[in-house]
Amino acid sequence: MGDDQESWSGPDGLRVTAVRLSGAHRVWAEYAGVRGESAFLVTRNGAFVGRGYYLSVADLSDVVDLAELRAR
Repeated sequence: MGDDQESWSGPDGLRVTAVRLSGAHRVWAEYAGVRGESAFLVTRNGAFVGRGYYLSVADLSDVVDLAELRAR
């Protein structure tokens, strides 16, 4: 994941964004039990989906139907 954030959207306000875990993102991710340099942030209409942060696509696929995502 580069400095630019990659983002995908899905139905009903779903949004998945690849984020670097620093600052507030690091605090929220660690609170959710996710540690690392980067993660996927998943929200629906601005609210966390599940724990909100996911380290891998495999983790992400447990809460999001990846086939429904479209690049933003």
